[in-house]
Amino acid sequence: MINPVLLIAIPLLFAFLSVIFKKADKTLLLAAVAFNVFGALVIQEGNIIIGGWKPPFGINLVVDQYSIFGLMILNIVFALSVITSLASVKKYSTVLLVSLASLNGMMLTGDLFNLFVFLEIASISAYIISTMTKSFKGTFNYIILGALGSNLYLLGIIILYATTGTLNMADMSSKISFVNNNILLLALTFIFAGFAVEAKIMPFNGWVKMVYGNVNDLNGGIFASAYATAVILVFGRLFTSIFVLEGNLKTIFLTITVLTFIFGEIAAFSQKNIRSILAFSSIGQAGLIATLFLTGITGGAMMQVANNAFAKLLMFTIAGAMYVYTGTDSIEKLQGLFKKHKLIGFGFSVAALSLVGLPLFYGFYVKIFALTNLLKLNSFWLPALILFASLIEGIYYIRMLAKLWNPGKEGKESKDEYTTKLTLENTFAYAVLAIAVGLFIIYISYNPEFITQGISNYLSNIAGGM
Repeated sequence: MINPVLLIAIPLLFAFLSVIFKKADKTLLLAAVAFNVFGALVIQEGNIIIGGWKPPFGINLVVDQYSIFGLMILNIVFALSVITSLASVKKYSTVLLVSLASLNGMMLTGDLFNLFVFLEIASISAYIISTMTKSFKGTFNYIILGALGSNLYLLGIIILYATTGTLNMADMSSKISFVNNNILLLALTFIFAGFAVEAKIMPFNGWVKMVYGNVNDLNGGIFASAYATAVILVFGRLFTSIFVLEGNLKTIFLTITVLTFIFGEIAAFSQKNIRSILAFSSIGQAGLIATLFLTGITGGAMMQVANNAFAKLLMFTIAGAMYVYTGTDSIEKLQGLFKKHKLIGFGFSVAALSLVGLPLFYGFYVKIFALTNLLKLNSFWLPALILFASLIEGIYYIRMLAKLWNPGKEGKESKDEYTTKLTLENTFAYAVLAIAVGLFIIYISYNPEFITQGISNYLSNIAGGM
C-alpha cells in the first residue's frame, strides 16, 4: 500500500528540486506523473491522520472509492497530456508539478479549509499555465473571477465554522442539519458561487471562452480533463455527501446548473472555431454533471466525468496542436484535415461521438443510465432538456466532423481540391494518443463495467446506491 500523502508530497518535492536542477525539470515532471499514476492505481481505502491529531481537530486525508476514482482519472489524463505534449512544457515544469500536487490534494482532503488551500494553489497554478499561449486578457479575467470565487467559498466556510465549530467534512455533515436555515442558505450560496467559478457554472464562467478558446496542445488537455475532473468531483462530494440540498435552495441551484447545460450547448452550436466549440461544450458538460449530482444521480454523474475527461483530453490536445502547427483552428480553414491525418481523425471522431452519446459508444450508455434514473424519480422535464441539449450537441459535433473529414460546401459533393493546404507536424505522439484514447473509449463502450465497478463499490456504501 502506498501512503496517499506521497501523491501530494512527491510532486511538491520534485517541484522544489526542479527549481534547483533546472536542466532536469522535465525528467522530474515525468517521474512525478509516472509515480502518481502508479500510486493512484495501487492506493487503498483508508483515513490518513496527519500530524497525530485525530479528526475533527486534526487534518486527515480520506481515501474512499470516490476519491480513488477521481485520483485514477485525473492522474492518468494529466500524465497522458504531459507525455503527449512534452515539447510544449518548456519552462512550466515547476508549476505543472505544483498543480498536480494541489489537484491530488483537492481529491484527498477531508477538511474544508484545506480544500480552500489546495483550491487556491490549483487556481494560481492554472493562472500561470494559462499564460502559455500569451492570452493575457483571458488570464486576467480568470484571475479576477477566480479571486472572487475563492473569497466567496472562504466566506461560506467561515460562516459554517462559526456556527458548527468544525471544518472536518465528516463532522460537518453530521452537524449541518442543526444549522439555522437562514444561516445555511447564506453559507451554501457563498460556497456554491465560489465553486461555480472553477466548475464553469453560470454566471461565473465568463473566463472560460478566453482561456479554453486560446489553449495549446498541453494546457487545453490539462484544463479540460485533469482540472475539470478534480473540480467537478469535489463539487459532487460537497453537494451530495456533506451539504444535502432541499427545498427552494435545491431548486435554485438546479435551475442554474440546467441553464448552464443548455446555454453551453447553444453557445457551442454558434461557434466557428474548434477550441471555442470545445470551450462551450465543456461548460455544457459541467452543467450536465452538476445537474446529475444535484438530482442524486451520482453514478451517472461519475460516469459522465470519465467520459468527458478522456474525450476532452484528446479533443483539446488535437485542437491545440492544430492551432500550434497551422496558426488557426477555424473549421472552414481546416476542412479535410483528417484526410491527411486519419489516425488522429479516428481518435478525435470516436471521442466526439462518445461525448454526444451516439449509440454503440460509451456516452450512450451513460445517458441511458442517467435518463432511466431520472425517470424513476418521476422527473420528466430534465430528461427532455437533456435530450434537447444532446440533439444540439450532436448537430454541431457531426457538422464539425463532416467538415474535417470531407472538404467542400454543405450539401455538395466533397472534392479533394477543397482540402486544406495546412498540415500538422510531429504527429507521432498525437496519433498514439488518438489511437490509445479512441480504442479505450471503444473498449469501455462494450465493457462499461470497467468504469462502473468502482462507482458501484462507492455507491453501495451510501444511501440510494446504484
